[in-house]
Amino acid sequence: MDDRISRRTLIGSLALGAVGLPFCRSAHPAPRSGREGATRTVDFLDERWISHTHALTRQVARPERVSDEPVIAPAGAHGTTLPNGDGLCMWYSTVRWVEIGGQKTHETWIHYATSEDGVTFEKPDLGLHEGNVIIKADDTGADGKPLTGVRGCSGFCVLDAQQQPVPHARGRYTAMFRAWVPGRHGGLSLAYSDDGLRWTAYEENPVRVGSSDTFNIFCYDDRIERYVAYVRPLIHAGPPRVNRLVARIESEDLVHWENEQIVLDTDDRDAPALGTVNEATHPDGTGYPRGRDKQFYGLTVTPHQEVYLGFASLYDVVPGTMWVELMHSYDGIQWRREPQRGPLIGLGGDDAWDSGLVYFPNAGCPVAVGDDWLIYYAGTNFDHHHRTRSRGDLGEFRATGAVRLKRGRLVGYEAGDVPGDLLTRTFPWNGNELFLNADAHGGSIAVEICAANGQSIRGFSRKETASVTEDGVRVPVAFEAGGSLASLQGRQVRLRMYLKRASVFGISLG
Repeated sequence: MDDRISRRTLIGSLALGAVGLPFCRSAHPAPRSGREGATRTVDFLDERWISHTHALTRQVARPERVSDEPVIAPAGAHGTTLPNGDGLCMWYSTVRWVEIGGQKTHETWIHYATSEDGVTFEKPDLGLHEGNVIIKADDTGADGKPLTGVRGCSGFCVLDAQQQPVPHARGRYTAMFRAWVPGRHGGLSLAYSDDGLRWTAYEENPVRVGSSDTFNIFCYDDRIERYVAYVRPLIHAGPPRVNRLVARIESEDLVHWENEQIVLDTDDRDAPALGTVNEATHPDGTGYPRGRDKQFYGLTVTPHQEVYLGFASLYDVVPGTMWVELMHSYDGIQWRREPQRGPLIGLGGDDAWDSGLVYFPNAGCPVAVGDDWLIYYAGTNFDHHHRTRSRGDLGEFRATGAVRLKRGRLVGYEAGDVPGDLLTRTFPWNGNELFLNADAHGGSIAVEICAANGQSIRGFSRKETASVTEDGVRVPVAFEAGGSLASLQGRQVRLRMYLKRASVFGISLG
């Protein structure tokens, strides 16, 4: 497939966080139909939809890198990618090491880039600072008041009120980041902008005092009519630095945050309770306990349809490496990990630029580009212990990479040579057509529509269905007997699928 797509195709695609059905209200709800006459798409099949499977394997995607090289370099660790006009726009960071008060520290600047195809990015000369820099250290906002301090602006999670609910927005765009403005406590801060380039800080900053050394993600949850953010906890069990966990906080107005709750931590399946950590030595070079030998460094969260998608940065302390693991939640509080707990985005190879750390996917990801999803992530050629693992010619190298998978294919159910079948839960039929997101180009999938009791409905049985034998994100299912799907309107039904050498990833009604 050609990496470049038409502007019209890209304009028609949306970031996942921008649209979707309301979140579900319980841990195990029955699937709900959409608005009357609306198209209903489910492209994350899980226990909300699946009643039982036989001889099938649940598989996590193995997305491919769009290139052997990064899409943006140099770049830092925190960014956001959203659709904008003719393509995509990205806010990303770069790190500069400086000496302040006789000590070496870093300052973080925020840059802005655009792309027509999601792969090739342009860095426009914006005339604000140098090149495409929009926010630098010790910067002031559009109103002339302080925006950042000497260390700049760490992390940049952006919401676009034209694409998703932001009831208290003061401009089209709202950003959350860490800042250390002189004369104020350091902590989480907010800014707003009408063009995404010129930003004004909230007078109330910081809206949460304290360090949160991770990518702080926030969004509006219209199910509970509150904002939620994912941060490092300020309160937790264990020694003070055992804080590589993910906490969730809430706000009614974006300014006042409360209800801190730890929602994600590793467990005994990942590593022993204390591992090799002790007071005298620690694999990452610190002289204090940090917790298990595998820790969650951060969690990028994207609301999508009735779930939250989570892209967790999992840190393996001993080698000092990180990778990205997929998980999901129905309420943003209880997170479900996939059974294999394997990487969604793993480390690059021995000669790759991202062989040390693969972490912090951009906010707003996955982003739809035609029939693909793109996930942008931060990567380095050195590990967390600052040991170069590859491409020494690049020095200590940070950049932004991207992986590609077909739309809606984060997880799927797969059958090999041994046929298997899948039975959905009951749901109210609301459509005139049935489509599968499936790959059956080397095998087949037969679908039958059943009553709530599991018995096939006349005209829609397996024998009356034309098998799917192709690969596509929206493959129509045809019934040879000519049964009218509209005749099932409002009826409680189940789908039963028979697979052989095929995978199914999602369903939709048209």
